[in-house]
Amino acid sequence: MKGRIYDKLCMIDDTARASALSADPTVFCSHCGASAYDEGSLCEPEPLPQGARKGQ
Repeated sequence: MKGRIYDKLCMIDDTARASALSADPTVFCSHCGASAYDEGSLCEPEPLPQGARKGQ
């Protein structure tokens, strides 16, 4: 299944789409561990700790 814009990151098998959704992450999924910029892309989003964000 190709990823659609409303798919959760853990369900997308298109690596380019998954990479785009996880670029510059601000949240991570407490269920599967995936990280993403948009919390809507994750099942159980939690904020990334400040030190874990890229560039900080």
